[in-house]
Amino acid sequence: MVAEGQFGGDAEGQNFVIDTGTSPSILNIAVARRLGLPLSRARVSAIGGLSDTFAATVPEIRLGPLHSISVPVLVSDLSRVERDLKLPIAGILGFDILGKSSFRLDYRKQLIEFGEVAHEGIPIELSIKADLPIAEIKTGGKSLRLLVDSGTNRMVIFGARSTAESPPIPANNLPQATGVANVVQARAVSSLEFELSGVRFRQSAFILSDREEPLFDGLLGVRSLGVRVLSLDADRRILYLLK
Repeated sequence: MVAEGQFGGDAEGQNFVIDTGTSPSILNIAVARRLGLPLSRARVSAIGGLSDTFAATVPEIRLGPLHSISVPVLVSDLSRVERDLKLPIAGILGFDILGKSSFRLDYRKQLIEFGEVAHEGIPIELSIKADLPIAEIKTGGKSLRLLVDSGTNRMVIFGARSTAESPPIPANNLPQATGVANVVQARAVSSLEFELSGVRFRQSAFILSDREEPLFDGLLGVRSLGVRVLSLDADRRILYLLK
């Protein structure tokens, strides 16, 4: 989903991708240069592995009533995102910004609203360690912790633990997955059964067996679950997924 926001007192609207699976937020390097922001070197962990990038501090970002000052961001070339969406994109607003206020994402209406939210749908408590929406799913007798990601329409599972979740497929059938760092090889699973808070799901997934994350085992794309509304109660620190 894309929403319009502004930088500081600039009245000109800017397009931002809304992504609960991103933290910290990301600024398009073309925009960082236009704003004249000082850049420092940084190293980021992404789907393709560790990647060298830049970091900066944005003086002010506004999205409706959401107002953030002195925002630390990563800086990256988002031209591929712009090509995919056919829109100029100023940045990707992640959970470091979005998680400060209660909000409701309505995918059917393509609308984000701020304020009190109804406690409807599957509840997912934010991780105490990372303050991120990490869901625990059960599949094949195992438990996996997946980061709830509003910016993708697929499930991605990291690590050697995932190897048993799918039968081996020929190497020449390995699909490619594009990450921030580079293009990586992934294994496709056409039908993965799992349970989330007592609700059963079946969907396709990608397995990255050589990728590890200390806080979670992969990404849970909410659009692939058929979720029509994603809500955050910022006071209770609970995310809700409503089908």
